Amino acid sequence: MTTLRNALDDSSQGMCDKCENCVGQPILSKEVDQALGIKATQFLRHAEEVIKPRKQIATSNDEAARTFTEYNFPRNLGALIAQEGRVLSRWGDAGWGRTVADNKHVGHFSDELVDAMAEMIQQRWQPTPAPAWICCVPSRNHPELVPDFARRLAVRLGLPFIDAVSKVKNNLPQKGQQNRFHQCHNLDGAFAIQQPIPNGPVLLIDDIVDSGWTLTVIAALLQQAGSGCVYPAALASSSVND
Repeated sequence: MTTLRNALDDSSQGMCDKCENCVGQPILSKEVDQALGIKATQFLRHAEEVIKPRKQIATSNDEAARTFTEYNFPRNLGALIAQEGRVLSRWGDAGWGRTVADNKHVGHFSDELVDAMAEMIQQRWQPTPAPAWICCVPSRNHPELVPDFARRLAVRLGLPFIDAVSKVKNNLPQKGQQNRFHQCHNLDGAFAIQQPIPNGPVLLIDDIVDSGWTLTVIAALLQQAGSGCVYPAALASSSVND
């Protein structure tokens, strides 16, 4: 308080008699209830969020500018809509978010995150009809990061992993796109589905979800190619709109 008073040209230099330094003893207890701390950690690690499906393609005010010139998706996705998905954590949060951030930095997602994702799917989410196979969102910058995680998750869930989605065109980072139209248009022609694919329900895995349009586009492509319903799932959300 003395430092603050001096900075604000307050001439009084007496003790405040309120802070820990002045009264000479702790104001608040510094004892940690270990059991309560464990419960708080468990709560945060079970605080997954819903990935809401996108139903309509974003359009431009310019009638000459089409959103998906290569994919030719209808404005209303209809039967191509993804199912409701799940995201395990918020990026950097005190649950799994810090682990996801640290693991992404070193380039490998731990078995602990595989177990956490499997537990979320099997015990709390339980999508119906149950997924029959797993695929993932590809990346040219980190070609093995998400596929490696998805393969280990597939083993943990007892499901086949199918490398069904490929990145066929470089696109700009989604975070740099100005609005929903540019986020959609930026993904046009970026992915392709490798045929043949199973026709059962599929779990579509990504590491970080932001706008959700990448999962929306790949889910539509998978269903166009003959898959069953698509359940998006990601390790963390970095969206500022949640």
